[in-house]
Amino acid sequence: MDILSILMDHNAEWDRYPPADAAAIEKLIATAGIELPEEYVACLRYSNGGEGELGITPGWFQLWSAEEVVDLNKEYEVEQNAPGLFAFGSSGGGEWFAFDTRNQKPWKVVMVPFIPMDIKEAIAIADNFIAFILAMGYPFGSI
Repeated sequence: MDILSILMDHNAEWDRYPPADAAAIEKLIATAGIELPEEYVACLRYSNGGEGELGITPGWFQLWSAEEVVDLNKEYEVEQNAPGLFAFGSSGGGEWFAFDTRNQKPWKVVMVPFIPMDIKEAIAIADNFIAFILAMGYPFGSI
């Protein structure tokens, strides 16, 4: 599946931001502590963050920029509270999204509430990042 074609599909209505610069992506890759999914890196090269409706639970997404992902993982103490998860965005409300690195690739995308921030509260919402991208820009329940 061509990730760029999916991201550029203007039937999917979401706020796309300018691409991340190469230095920000390289820094993220070097400091993430995991091997980031290629599709996720391609997404950042296309749109450095973004937000809009999400056709799956919880119905809205906000992708964090390449410059802030690692810092937000530290600030929210993701590794301490939810070991094995790597956060990349939020619902714009009470939940954050993460790759569940505890299992084999492709990693599932999970949703975790900010309160209580606990690995036991993680709920799988997409089988992988491609499935997550396919839901971006569509009204909740349409996928």
